[in-house]
Amino acid sequence: MRPRGFALVVLLAGVTAVTAQQPVPPVPPGAPVQPPVPPAAPPVDAKLDAHLNGWQKNMGDLVNFRFNLELTRTDAVFKADRKYSGVVLCMKPNFAVLRLDNDADKKKEDYEAFICDGKSVFEYNGLAKTITEWKLPAPAPGGNPNGNGTDNIMLDFLKGMNANAAKARFELTLFKEDANYVYLDVKPLQPKDKQEFTQLRMALYGPNTKWPYLPAQVYLSKPNGDTEQWKLKEPQTNIPGLGPQHFAAQPIAGWKQQEGGKAPQPQPKNIGQPQLPPGKDNGLVRPKP
Repeated sequence: MRPRGFALVVLLAGVTAVTAQQPVPPVPPGAPVQPPVPPAAPPVDAKLDAHLNGWQKNMGDLVNFRFNLELTRTDAVFKADRKYSGVVLCMKPNFAVLRLDNDADKKKEDYEAFICDGKSVFEYNGLAKTITEWKLPAPAPGGNPNGNGTDNIMLDFLKGMNANAAKARFELTLFKEDANYVYLDVKPLQPKDKQEFTQLRMALYGPNTKWPYLPAQVYLSKPNGDTEQWKLKEPQTNIPGLGPQHFAAQPIAGWKQQEGGKAPQPQPKNIGQPQLPPGKDNGLVRPKP
C-alpha cells in the first residue's frame, strides 16, 4: 500500500514513469500450454513520441526540482470546493517533501504533509495529529528491463523516466499542443493505478519555453467522481545546496506515531519539543508543530 496523496502529487509533477513488468500467472496443472500471443502494436503517434522522449530527457537531466502548488478538490456529490496551497520538493535519487495547507483554515492546523527519506514515506495529518510511516519496497533484484522499475511511482520517476515503459503502464494520447504548452491525456491501465484515478489531463510547458516539459497544470478525475485541479507554479530546478538533511522526518510532541497498515504504537511520555535541522526551505516544506 502507498499513501495516496503523496503518490498522486509526484505523478502530477511528471511521474508517468517506469514500472516493473507484470508477473505472468502460473499455468494450472494439466492445462494445455498455449504459445503466448504477442499484443497488438499500438498505433504510432510521432508527435506524441517526440514529446515523451523530450520529457524523458528533460526529467532525466534534473537533480532536484521544486514547485509551489495550488490545489482545488471538488466533491462529486455536494459540488463543494476545497482549496489548498503548498509546495513539493524532490531530489534524486529518492528524496521528496510535500505539504498542502487548507486555505480556509486560518489556524493552519488542517494540513497534510509527506516526507520521503529514501527508505520510508512519513505521512503527517494535521487534524488527526498522526505521523504514519509507510515502508518503501526494495528495488527488484537485477533491475527491470523496461527501465529501473521499483513498483513505487515516486522512486521510479526520480530514477529516470522511460517513455516506452510509460506507454506500457498508461494509455497516453496527445490532446493538443500550442506555442506554450503540450496537453497529454493519461488513462491508467493497471488495477493499482485505477484505484488512484480514472483519467487526467496534464499541461506541460512546451519544448521551446523556459521550462521545457515541466508540468504546469493537471486536471484529475477519481474513481468516486471527485476531481482535483492542480496548478504547479514558480518551478525551480537543480537548486544548489540541497542534501539528505532537508528530507529528514521529525517527530512532533504529542502526536501519535504509527506504521501504515498497523495499529498505532504506544507513545513514550514527556516527549520534548523537536528541533528541526537547519535548512534553506524556511519552514515551507516541513510539517509545523
